Amino acid sequence: MPSATAAGSRFLTLWSIVRAVAAIAAAVGVIYLLLHDLAYVRTNPTASGSHVPTYVANFFSYFTIESNIFVAVYLTLASIWGFTRGRRGLPQPIALASFQILAACCILLTGVVYNVLLRGEDRSGGIAPFVDWTNELMHVVIPLVMLADVIVSPRPRRVPWGTIFLPVGYAIAYLAYTIVRAPFIISPVGGAPYWYPYPFLNPHVQGGWGGVMIYVVVMSGGFALFAALLIAFMRWRASRGGAQR
Repeated sequence: MPSATAAGSRFLTLWSIVRAVAAIAAAVGVIYLLLHDLAYVRTNPTASGSHVPTYVANFFSYFTIESNIFVAVYLTLASIWGFTRGRRGLPQPIALASFQILAACCILLTGVVYNVLLRGEDRSGGIAPFVDWTNELMHVVIPLVMLADVIVSPRPRRVPWGTIFLPVGYAIAYLAYTIVRAPFIISPVGGAPYWYPYPFLNPHVQGGWGGVMIYVVVMSGGFALFAALLIAFMRWRASRGGAQR
């Protein structure tokens, strides 16, 4: 069916453009926010608030930032594949399809957690003024783009079930890193002898580690379940389209 093949090729090109634009947008959002905040960090009058290496490390310790970086990298690679090997009719590499699962799982849960648990939280008291457009870009726009990518992306691959260990392993590593690192970092705001990127991971906010563990268990279980559902959906899409294993 030449017409169907031509239509599929055109959609692949169109979606590769969408991916490229979204990748640039995600990267611009992350870079702009980092540079914006650093301008205020450098002029902060306190020792803890003006320590650039700590602030940069804290910046890249946010799950939101890491998720958007994953998305920017994935969409860039997927766009390159679409403009090159994909146009020649070659299947999407299984490694790229697995990376799609990781990026989608992280950014979609970023959007859900932010809009359910964190939207409306007090935005004052930070080192730098709050930037609304980067916040909405990272927590709403980019998650929606990745949701669309999961639903309509051309030539999905039937990723193995073992792919679930990629997002789940990353989530466990992130939680361990955050909890272990926090007591060794002086908060840039207020100088407290600890720093947690999110209030639901902070035992001083949750009334002890019991409150934190409830969040950790529920979110870890939800993360694993969501990853499994995402893999199942992509396998279903691939089987419907006759994609290669």
